[in-house]
Amino acid sequence: MSTTNDKATVLQLVPEATTPEIERPCFKVYDHPQTMSNGKKLRAGVYWHGQRQGRGDSTPAPVDNWICSPLHVEAVTSYNGGQFGRLLRFRNTLGQWREWAMPMAMLRGSGEDLRGELLGMGVEIDPDGFKSLNRYIQSQHPKRQVTAASSTGWHSDALFIMPGANIGTGDAILQSEAANLEDFAQAGTLDGWRDGVARYAAGNPLLMLGICAALAGPLLYPTRQQSGGVNLYGKSSTGKSSIAQAAASVWGHGEHLLRTWNATGNGLEGIAAQRNDALLVLDELGESDPARVGDIVYALANGTGRARATRTGGARTSNRWRVSLLSSGELTLPAKMAEAGKRSKAGQEVRLIDLSAARSLGCWDDLQGQADGASLSKIIKRASVTHYGHAGPLFILGLLQGEGFEGLPEALALLRAEYQPRNNLEGRAADRFALLALAGELAIGYDLIPAPQDTARAAMLELFGNWQSERSADNSEDAAIKALVLEFITRHGEAYFSELGQDGPPIRDRAGWWRQEGERRVWLFTPEGLRRAVPGFELSTVLGVLDSAGWIIEKGDGGKRAKKVKVAGQPLRLYHLQPLEG
Repeated sequence: MSTTNDKATVLQLVPEATTPEIERPCFKVYDHPQTMSNGKKLRAGVYWHGQRQGRGDSTPAPVDNWICSPLHVEAVTSYNGGQFGRLLRFRNTLGQWREWAMPMAMLRGSGEDLRGELLGMGVEIDPDGFKSLNRYIQSQHPKRQVTAASSTGWHSDALFIMPGANIGTGDAILQSEAANLEDFAQAGTLDGWRDGVARYAAGNPLLMLGICAALAGPLLYPTRQQSGGVNLYGKSSTGKSSIAQAAASVWGHGEHLLRTWNATGNGLEGIAAQRNDALLVLDELGESDPARVGDIVYALANGTGRARATRTGGARTSNRWRVSLLSSGELTLPAKMAEAGKRSKAGQEVRLIDLSAARSLGCWDDLQGQADGASLSKIIKRASVTHYGHAGPLFILGLLQGEGFEGLPEALALLRAEYQPRNNLEGRAADRFALLALAGELAIGYDLIPAPQDTARAAMLELFGNWQSERSADNSEDAAIKALVLEFITRHGEAYFSELGQDGPPIRDRAGWWRQEGERRVWLFTPEGLRRAVPGFELSTVLGVLDSAGWIIEKGDGGKRAKKVKVAGQPLRLYHLQPLEG
């Protein structure tokens, strides 16, 4: 195939048009089927029009090779003299036109990464034409030049970059190896979201917190705040997942935008970079690696990925991000870390604030006419996957159309002044709650949350007070120990225990027995079973905490914490526990 004069002539011809005489060799793009001057029919797409040398002195034969479905190179992209790419516009399998800024580095090797991404977005490619596709893209040098942005979020005070569409003014575009258009998808209507999700926030502080957390991401840059967020913890089936989905629906699909803690640290860094200046929702803290979750929290809050080397030994550009984080799970961060024998640090606990999800009705305070909490949860979940992706962009638009960024730090300071922290650590937590309050009050002002002004402010003050009370009643170590005991009983109560005095199949790895007292059980732990339930803590420390909490309901002679019980005729010293929760 000849490679002279590779520059493409891009023709956007009307359907059934006849192509003009072609000066070969060249690339051409046809948006519609064509008929050549010699009567040959061409389907829509990118073509290489070349010549094949005949035998001897015979005239070269024309070659018309279809490369892929219609794909235009619209602009050259770059950032500070590097990170070059091309802005591609293409038609997918459904006939829809899409855009994607592709890094030129994806053409390395055979360009397999590029083809995989294009195929996934609906471009049809000739399996044997990959070299021609690479050559076509590299041959294009359009006059239009666009600034390439490596992440979503604020590119300037006037421009917020999102996949597929920017908000504000400025000629820049998100450029990445993955299009990630589905992360910030839209469906339904804003009114549908307000009626099905946001209207229930008034009277339900935790739902208000979830929505505020989703909207706090764009405020991190103008208010100069660090990444971080809140972990809602408590028993399953209380409504935590509904709040997580409600938060996710601010920016995209209520389920698809969720991620879980069981991803690797590197994976979460990549996801955080894709959600820069927006929301990162992580479900199921209990699925995280207890040995690494503390480091992951630090990394997510610090906003800088690990330095990595390129294949040639150079330094690869690290991911950077600012995100508002919302987490959920049955455990607190200290309790999860304790599973690996690790102790949490104050810096970790204030970057991811553990807030109890136990309200008067699960996660809810006001059912607003619904029969029970489960019914309200279903309504919110259904709406979050039907009407989504509107509130976040409109919040950005409100910021840009308002008075700008200048007044935001002062507004945050006024809200922060209402909090009364007792130490520096609580002061940093107060910063977070005040930021959430600011997001909520702005959203109410933009008519995104149908609630009276000051509703978000009052809700965040209430939740901060609840958090303070929890800290006063329980230091983090005590809370972690009790949470681990509860989780062990919840997960393994049927597998590692059996009813005292009853015959049954043998129990492997037995941790004790249980005895029914009214509607509740008393759990009779063996010393080894209790050690397994609370790894990383000395048994004496565990017993002291449980005793102080009133969980040891029966003691042995002389006030000993273990009481003798005959099991199959053998006396055993067992700890008689009845958790006050659950």
